[in-house]
Amino acid sequence: MKNVVIRRLVQIGFLAVIATVYGAGSAYGQSLSSPVRATIPFDFAVADQKFPAGEYSFSRGQTTSGDLVLRVSKVEGNQAAFRLTSAVISSVPKQSATLIFHQYGDQYFLSQVWPAGGKVGRLLYESNAEREARAAGRTSNVAMRARNVSISAGQR
Repeated sequence: MKNVVIRRLVQIGFLAVIATVYGAGSAYGQSLSSPVRATIPFDFAVADQKFPAGEYSFSRGQTTSGDLVLRVSKVEGNQAAFRLTSAVISSVPKQSATLIFHQYGDQYFLSQVWPAGGKVGRLLYESNAEREARAAGRTSNVAMRARNVSISAGQR
């Protein structure tokens, strides 16, 4: 009997955590209601999938998931990736759409996507390939405004 009560409490606690996490994302509104388009001047990775330099669209993965799933797709062609994300919040809205990449040597990994005027961006979880690259070399962040393709790099 004692084990049954403990199991039920754990289940209720787990459901409360899921509801809180899912509700927190929607409480701040949907951050990718309009796709972000950008010309990326370097090869990059989304998780373990590599993308060549080119024009890309960053949007919701599916309408039922809200912003939870990010879709990265090449504008011309059929290459696409879907990744789970979490909300990242800023007190100041972004002036323009911004993409943040982590750079390790000559490798770039997409880290965050921010819509123009948004206080809520999307954070991609670090992949195994990124962890290995980070362990092997020097790191820096690269922020890129989606429309202007201006890149600023800084040490992390």
